[in-house]
Amino acid sequence: MAGTFFIMIACFTWALDTLIRYPLLGAGYSTLQIVLIEHLTLVLFVSPMLWRYRHVYRHMSISGFSCLFFIGGIGSAMGTLAFTEAFHYLNPTVVILLQKLQPIVAILLAYWLLKERIEGQFVRWAAVILLGSFVMMWPDLRQLGDAQWHYSSDTTSIMKGYGYTLIAVIAWGAATVCGKYLSHQHMPANAIMSGRFVAGLLVLLPMALAQSDSLVAMKSIDLSLAIAMALLSGFIGMWFYYQGLKTVPAQLATLAELSFPVFAAAINWLFLDMGLTGYQIIGGLMLIFGNIGLRMKELRKAELAAVA
Repeated sequence: MAGTFFIMIACFTWALDTLIRYPLLGAGYSTLQIVLIEHLTLVLFVSPMLWRYRHVYRHMSISGFSCLFFIGGIGSAMGTLAFTEAFHYLNPTVVILLQKLQPIVAILLAYWLLKERIEGQFVRWAAVILLGSFVMMWPDLRQLGDAQWHYSSDTTSIMKGYGYTLIAVIAWGAATVCGKYLSHQHMPANAIMSGRFVAGLLVLLPMALAQSDSLVAMKSIDLSLAIAMALLSGFIGMWFYYQGLKTVPAQLATLAELSFPVFAAAINWLFLDMGLTGYQIIGGLMLIFGNIGLRMKELRKAELAAVA
C-alpha cells in the first residue's frame, strides 16, 4: 500500500502549494516567473544529487533521455504553463473538468507503451474513482449550465482555451508513463526527480528571455514564499511521488493523483474556513476508498502470482 499512499502524500503537498501559489499570482507575478523561480530553486537544491548521479545520466539511452526531457520540459514546465494559460480563455470549471481526462490518457499510454493490462476489476475500481471525482465537482457542474463557458465568443480564443487544456492533460498523463518507464529501466527515483527539474529549467530559461517584460522584481517576503513553495510541493512532493511510482503501475499512479481535490478541499476547510459540502465528502470518500480497493486488488494479484 505504501506506493499509493506516497503518491497521495505528494498530492497533499501539491494542495498545500495553492495556499502560496494563488496569492503570488494575485500579487501580480506572472505564471512564467513563479514557475521559473521554482525550477531555479529546485535545481540549486538538488545540485548535489545531479553530481551524485552523473554516471546514471552519462549511461542513459536516447529513449531514456527523451523520457527525462519530456517529464521535465513538457510535463513539468509546458504542462503547468498551458494549464494556467487555459484559465484566461475558459471557465475554470471547464478546464478542471477536461483535466479529468488525464487518467484516461495515462492508462491508454501505459497499455500501449508499457504493456500494462487493463482488466475488468481495474475498470470497475477506476470507474468508482472517476465517479467520485465528478461527484466532488457536481455543484460546479450544475452551475455551469447557466454560466459562461468561454470568456470570448471568438473562435480562435475558444480553440486556444481547449488547446492549452488538452496540451496540459496529454503532457501530464504522458509524463506519468515516462516516469514509470524510467523506473522500469532501474533509474533511481532521485535521479529522475533531479533530471526533471533540470529539463524543466532548460525549457523555461529561453521562454523567460523571450518574455523578459513579464519578469518583475519580487519582494523579499514573496521570494521567500516562492522558495518555500518550491521545496514543499517540488522537492518533498516529487520525492514522495517518484518513491511511490517505483512500486505501483502507471495506471494506479494516475488514479491516485485524483486524490488532489480531496486534499485541496480539506485544506480550504482547515485554513480558509471554507465549509465542506456533502458532495465533497461523498466524492472524496469514493476517491480514497477506490484507490485503496484498487491497490488491494493489485496486492492480492501479486500474492496469487507468488504462490503459483
